Amino acid sequence: MKRKIIEEISDAELNLFNKKLRKLKSFKGSGTELISLYIPYGTDRSSVMSQLINERSQSSNIKDPNTRKNVQGALKKIINLLKQIDFNIPKNGLAIFCGNISKQEGKSNIKLFTVVPIKRLETKLYWCDSEFNLEPLEEMGKPTEIYGILVMDKNEATIALLKGKKYEIVGKFRSNVAGKIRAGGQSAKRFEHLREEAEYNFYKKIAEAMNKALVPYIDKIKGIIIAGPGMTKETFLEKELLDYRLKEKILGTVSTAYTDEYGVKETIERSKDLLKHTEIIREKEIVNEFMKHVIKTGLATYGEKETIEALELGKVAVLLLSEKLNKTANYFECPHCGHKETVITNENEEVQLNCKKCGSAMELVEEKDYIELLMEKAKVVGAQTRIISTETEEGEKFWKIFGGIGAILRFK
Repeated sequence: MKRKIIEEISDAELNLFNKKLRKLKSFKGSGTELISLYIPYGTDRSSVMSQLINERSQSSNIKDPNTRKNVQGALKKIINLLKQIDFNIPKNGLAIFCGNISKQEGKSNIKLFTVVPIKRLETKLYWCDSEFNLEPLEEMGKPTEIYGILVMDKNEATIALLKGKKYEIVGKFRSNVAGKIRAGGQSAKRFEHLREEAEYNFYKKIAEAMNKALVPYIDKIKGIIIAGPGMTKETFLEKELLDYRLKEKILGTVSTAYTDEYGVKETIERSKDLLKHTEIIREKEIVNEFMKHVIKTGLATYGEKETIEALELGKVAVLLLSEKLNKTANYFECPHCGHKETVITNENEEVQLNCKKCGSAMELVEEKDYIELLMEKAKVVGAQTRIISTETEEGEKFWKIFGGIGAILRFK
């Protein structure tokens, strides 16, 4: 049971990590005013702070007044954040991204984002450009497990790669195999020979495409499923045209009605036993379990207010959050009296706050994905978190019907 919980938390952290990277990748700066700072665990505090202070000093030489102001503003935010956390860098390191993300020319909207890497960060880097430098993090977020899917009959074949919760079509083919009829004026024997030759060439074409698409990922390929109607899939395997390394990865065959992209979806749906350890099947199962509790047992809740209330009362066993839940937790601090507040807003919504204690304008210290905040709340009460995509039919329903936030409860 413990192992299962660790895997599910890991799924949630990986999904949140990739969501953050997608968001950061979408920002483009006007000129070189977006700053990326990578700090590995154990980095000397004085070296980082000295570099930032030096960069702020050198930024006064930037000719464009708007760029100069934005770079200096971003550096100030980064320095303030590191002071606020007392340079307490997580074990995997810390990546900080800050800069003006406003799409309106001449308008300043300096935002700061932090990312804790999911693997140990080895790179120490300061980078200023028109986009955030995500290269040291992107490799960490790539799927470590890939499954190959082939759906086929004698007329059509589709090859797909299942990576995490998404599948990617990497090949589509139509055959030149004629039906079992006699061509006019041609002997049945010669016609059958030509038909068998066309069939073999079609199988060979499929195998070559499979080898080309899957062999480069051989260390990550966890299994391959061959699907389709009738016996064509078995005949294809009997020809032994696949690379020997791929043959060793075949999990089994599945009967489907279709051989196009719908056939790929059908294969995933009908391969729950073969794919039971994959993210996509785990997602389908947890959403179906949630819906069962909503309808039958009452051991589920949904809606933002109801779910947070259940979390705070310690009722939640599993917290379900749609990756489409695009809200931001804004952390403010008063520069005069030190009073702190957290405000939840829609993504990219600008907010200004005056201190409730002294009336001064508060400073926005940090922004955090709302999902991350809810995950932290779940961890405090020992609840698991599952981030639900909209790549599956179940995930789409969870977003559209239940608003993308809900929970399976320990008790009513």
